[in-house]
Amino acid sequence: MLITLSTLLLMSSSLIPAVVTANASMSDIADTGQQQMTKSPLQTDSGSNNTTIPSAQSVYTSQSITLPTSVGTFVWYIVNEAHENSATEGHKYLSNSNPIYLPTNLVIAQGTAISFLDADAPWDSPHPHTINIIDSSGKVVYSTGRMDYTNSSAPKVLPSGKYKVMDTKYAWMKANLTVTTAKSNGNMILGGFYTPTVQAANNKDNDGGVHLGWLGYYKTEFPKNGFKILSQYNFHYAACRYCPGGYWPDQKTGDHTLIIYSTSEPLLDALYKLSKMVWNNVYI
Repeated sequence: MLITLSTLLLMSSSLIPAVVTANASMSDIADTGQQQMTKSPLQTDSGSNNTTIPSAQSVYTSQSITLPTSVGTFVWYIVNEAHENSATEGHKYLSNSNPIYLPTNLVIAQGTAISFLDADAPWDSPHPHTINIIDSSGKVVYSTGRMDYTNSSAPKVLPSGKYKVMDTKYAWMKANLTVTTAKSNGNMILGGFYTPTVQAANNKDNDGGVHLGWLGYYKTEFPKNGFKILSQYNFHYAACRYCPGGYWPDQKTGDHTLIIYSTSEPLLDALYKLSKMVWNNVYI
């Protein structure tokens, strides 16, 4: 099932704002530059037990996140330019760490739901995604249905086990999901988010629309919308040898920040707000 911004707006007339729609060897890659991590007093660096949330730095360096049992839903972010072929077009990615899904490897407790959020921007050609989750026997146990830009999928709870995550069109869009036998006992919503670290010189899309997103903007917008930024990690990625500045122009910059956030908002409200914040990002 897929959740769209228009769907959520329609639902808001009778309920509350929501944003879910139903149906739903890397070459030329080098990670260069400085990296910096900031975390809140509530955040710890260890994700190895069932009481702590891994920091943004840990998620970046390990390309994985192990969630505590207090998390009820994880919003799995599909990264801008994820549709680009990892074997030949990796220089177009936002990073070579978690370049397609944020994160690449996810470990959750039994009972924790997952919902995918499509942040792969459509200018100039849309590239919707349909994500399948496949169990160890090769059976598709969940499909998001078609997700367009800013859409999210309906939440799904899976039994304990190991799963493969794959896009139905773009074969290189793969991730790993492990559901442990631990039992989820909370309703916190958690997720990751990418944004430019500084304001982009050009914040317009190819249709002339203005996008305000950058780290400073989201430091205001996340709390204003009921989210907590638990930690953040700054990194630099510029692997395009023929591009000015070394970064793919659609990414607007080579300096980005990975944010780990949480919220206690109702899920449909949270997805609706995240949909708007994805659109406000400058990535095209």
